[in-house]
Amino acid sequence: MGQGMNTAFAVDLFRQTLSAPRDAAARILALDLPRDWLWTALVLMGVLNGLVYSVVLQIGGPGEGGAAPMMPAALQSPLAFTMFLIGALVLTIVVLSWVGQLMGGKAAVKDILALIAWLQLLRLVVQLALIVLMLALPLAGLILVLVASVWGLVILVIFVDEAHEFGNVFKAAGAVILGFLGVLVGLSAIFGVLGALVVGGA
Repeated sequence: MGQGMNTAFAVDLFRQTLSAPRDAAARILALDLPRDWLWTALVLMGVLNGLVYSVVLQIGGPGEGGAAPMMPAALQSPLAFTMFLIGALVLTIVVLSWVGQLMGGKAAVKDILALIAWLQLLRLVVQLALIVLMLALPLAGLILVLVASVWGLVILVIFVDEAHEFGNVFKAAGAVILGFLGVLVGLSAIFGVLGALVVGGA
């Protein structure tokens, strides 16, 4: 399975992801982790992110300006949000693989899965840091959200470029945009079906 995913390795990879995302992506892909292990890791990250999300909701509170009013009512339940997040991640992985291949890319589903699973671990770390900052310095927490969102998107584009071997970040950005559009369409269809089932069962 290659180099072990121990703590020292994970910390070093975390730093490399922030400073040299292309090298980090190549390093992750070179691990060639088992597909079953990666799917399990992705689900675990989804569950942990859902738990952290519930904490963020509690900190934000139900009042005006809190975190809860910013989310659809259906996703304010930690369980519902966790299920939604995992479903959205699976759809994102499949769509990014498929769109990239249509554009001449070489990444398989397993490659995109490995990169997205790692990014979810980074997201978890950022969310934990956000909780601390929200309690101590709310303004700093907001700045962290903005910086993490922008740089996280940049990292994703570079990861997709490396996985598909485009050699062109603009092409990778196009694949990411098309992928996000495909995910939105898929999620809209899923919500439409769920809404019809709820109305029909009412």
